Amino acid sequence: MSSRVARAMTAGVIAAFAATSALAQPARSISADMTAVAGPRDMAWQDCVGADHPGILLRKDNLAQLKLVHDELGFKFIRFHGILHDDMEAYREVDGKPVYNFDKIDAVYDAILKTGMKPFVEIGFMPHDLASGTKTIFYWQGNGSPPKDWGKWSDFMTAFARHLEARFGVAEVRSWRFEVWNEPNLDGFWTDGNQATYFKLYDATVRALKAVDPLLQVGGPATAGAAWVPEFLAHAKAAGVPVDFVSTHGYGVAGGFLDEKGEGDNKLVADPGSISNDVWNVRKQIQADWPGLPLHFTEWSTSYNPRDPIHDDYLSAAFILDKLKKTEGGAQSMSYWTYTDLFEEAGPPPSSFHGGFGLVNREGLRKAAFFAYRYLNELGPQALAGSDTESILARTETGFSGLFWDYATPDQKESNRPFYRKVRPAAAAAPVELNLAKLTPGTYRLTVHRTGYEANDVYTQYLKWGMPKDLSAEQVATLQKQSADRPEIDIKVTVGADGTFHRTLSMRQNDVVLVKLERSRP
Repeated sequence: MSSRVARAMTAGVIAAFAATSALAQPARSISADMTAVAGPRDMAWQDCVGADHPGILLRKDNLAQLKLVHDELGFKFIRFHGILHDDMEAYREVDGKPVYNFDKIDAVYDAILKTGMKPFVEIGFMPHDLASGTKTIFYWQGNGSPPKDWGKWSDFMTAFARHLEARFGVAEVRSWRFEVWNEPNLDGFWTDGNQATYFKLYDATVRALKAVDPLLQVGGPATAGAAWVPEFLAHAKAAGVPVDFVSTHGYGVAGGFLDEKGEGDNKLVADPGSISNDVWNVRKQIQADWPGLPLHFTEWSTSYNPRDPIHDDYLSAAFILDKLKKTEGGAQSMSYWTYTDLFEEAGPPPSSFHGGFGLVNREGLRKAAFFAYRYLNELGPQALAGSDTESILARTETGFSGLFWDYATPDQKESNRPFYRKVRPAAAAAPVELNLAKLTPGTYRLTVHRTGYEANDVYTQYLKWGMPKDLSAEQVATLQKQSADRPEIDIKVTVGADGTFHRTLSMRQNDVVLVKLERSRP
């Protein structure tokens, strides 16, 4: 069967859904005037992406996937845990005297810069020889305790900043960001989640870094659940310490549920304001006393659980776009957690699909979530005015690009693990009636790409295969073909003298559709 015939059959199946939908509900009208430019697009989604720990970033397969997401999705910064963890060997003591060695840190940052990205430096965890406690977190045993000697910590931060500027250049390091710790409001990440001790850590760290270079960008409190922001800013003002940005985290699930085996599990929050409400609440808190201060959500996604199958499910693509659209203008970056399933907080990835955080799985297969970001990256730079809340319309150099989705929170009566380990066909949704005005007359190439149920949806096929622990080479090849993102429509169309274009596009629940109309060059 030729690829053209296969695409035609796929389009025919989706058209059948459209017919059912049309009978059930009226079309959803999306209109754009090509001269009504609203301004540049909000690109907070592209600023940063998350990863696990620096040791894993030096592995060949991780770096290959990092280059993939940079090249295809355009991420600019990468944030990860543990740059000061013992496997980096940056700090140790000999006869009670500190010895610094930044060679491995240099190797990590060299690798990141080589991909075209920059570090969003998360300062932590505590080196063993400087730690006041022995409690650790994660498979790789990050130490979340304060320093046993605050003077040695300040000296270490001073040496760290001086080395970075000497090694990578002052201008380069000034373009990075330095975030003090990770989720200090949670026990395990920080001793008892103690706020006062965290503020002491922040003060010591920011003063040491700024003493080296006052133009280094430093911020916090990097909390889970959008916590501590008013308290953090009030403390900074009272203590007279600088804050260059606020950072915090948000996820789309609640905890406290049990799966079918009676084990702890999470469940998707049905509230349409999940995550977005946190962004706007924190923005309001910042504006009260620190107007204009940048806000970075340095972790967010559907779930904070590294074994949650919702990360693999096709629903994630529409979820991502729903939240990013609702947070436009609220944050300067929305850093998706994470780019890859090659991730070891809970141990090495145990199977080909295991609910890992990544946009790509351990074999490098692109999940549905990946395509939400690819489509965002393929839109034009100028936003067009539009009233539809589940679309982004843009003007390109040669025409129009538009992204439409239908995010539908499922009727979910059980927790995520049992629910998202079942094949879930998508119900029909209202078709999109696209109407464009004031196009330049001429011949255009119309392409339509789709992600949703059984469209760039490697996970549903994996479920149909019975969830094998390890995919065979043949299965990987099959899934690579199924996620090749071939257009379901690729035709030439003519825009007449009236400058208008009309097209009806089928939609199903949680579908994501990218439409491009590009004028042919003379």
